[in-house]
Amino acid sequence: MSNDNAPLSRPRQMLFSLITLLLGLLLASLLGELFFRVFPAGVSDPPAPAPYNYRTPDDAYGWLVQEGYRHEGTLRDRCDSTYALDVSFGANGFRKWGNPAAVAGRKKVLFLGDSYTACAQTSDDRLYYKLLGDSLPIEVFAYGAAGYSNAQQYLVLEKYLQAVQPDLVVWQLCSNDFIDNYWELEKVAGYHVRMRRPYILEDGSITHKLAAEYPRNVKPWSHFLYYILKRIAEARGTFDKPPAEPAEKFIAEQNMAYEPFARSVRMTDAIFKKMKALVLPQTRLLVFNADGYQPQYDQFARLCQENGLAFAGSLPDYVQAFEARGECIRTDDGYHWNNRGNELVAAFLKPFIERMIAE
Repeated sequence: MSNDNAPLSRPRQMLFSLITLLLGLLLASLLGELFFRVFPAGVSDPPAPAPYNYRTPDDAYGWLVQEGYRHEGTLRDRCDSTYALDVSFGANGFRKWGNPAAVAGRKKVLFLGDSYTACAQTSDDRLYYKLLGDSLPIEVFAYGAAGYSNAQQYLVLEKYLQAVQPDLVVWQLCSNDFIDNYWELEKVAGYHVRMRRPYILEDGSITHKLAAEYPRNVKPWSHFLYYILKRIAEARGTFDKPPAEPAEKFIAEQNMAYEPFARSVRMTDAIFKKMKALVLPQTRLLVFNADGYQPQYDQFARLCQENGLAFAGSLPDYVQAFEARGECIRTDDGYHWNNRGNELVAAFLKPFIERMIAE
């Protein structure tokens, strides 16, 4: 008698059920992954509001400024006053692109930095480097983007150095550059960018990392799984929740004894060395820090001194002296400069730039 129609044993039934379930889950996952790859809106962060939506992702640079971006509107400053805003980014995403040809009696000055140099909170005609260009015999070039690290600034300079061939590079720093310069430090900081970007290691080599905590670090591997994990984290109230004790606290308390900060300082030193080696022999380099948080400010000053870079110190003290008199110099975020702040920064930098272009 044939046993072909004999019922399956219970173990075999369980095995086939498990295989069917796994195949079903695999198919559902593949379809879900395909859906979110084709329609990524469900796993994408909402776009930044204007005028902060000028960045566009880039595989090599992390992100770049949109060439031809334009915004007209209003903004509020820290004193709750409204002012007009006319922002544009021109050729190659530069906020200012002067004449790259040699002009008799005029030096070419390239301003490089992060959001303080992008200065999306200030109209084109009120920017600190525009004011400097109006009062000094210089051709002004300026490139900056929100969240940029020192490594990204180095790569931008490397890309445009030959096209501009500046006589002077004015490099604007910010205390959170140390967080931007090391992905592990950003993961445990209160300040986050959470975008994939290049990093320069201590040996000068370049790597790319996504400095993001769970579940954001799952997204590069699976959009579908990220969608599910994000919804769970949102329901629990843990999604993008800042750490109870952020890295900024340990930096302020421990300085170089806090190893993530110490490594970032070493990586930043490597960037400074590469930046100095990159500029042409006839090009001067002037460094200034937009804020005065400690110990970051002192570490920048030390790195400049050890690498032989000119450091325009005391800008934070200079600006804060006017704030102490009751002047409003910042936008409503409490950090970036409004029109008056740009005027003060231009006034502070002018004697440094005058001296360096005359030497």
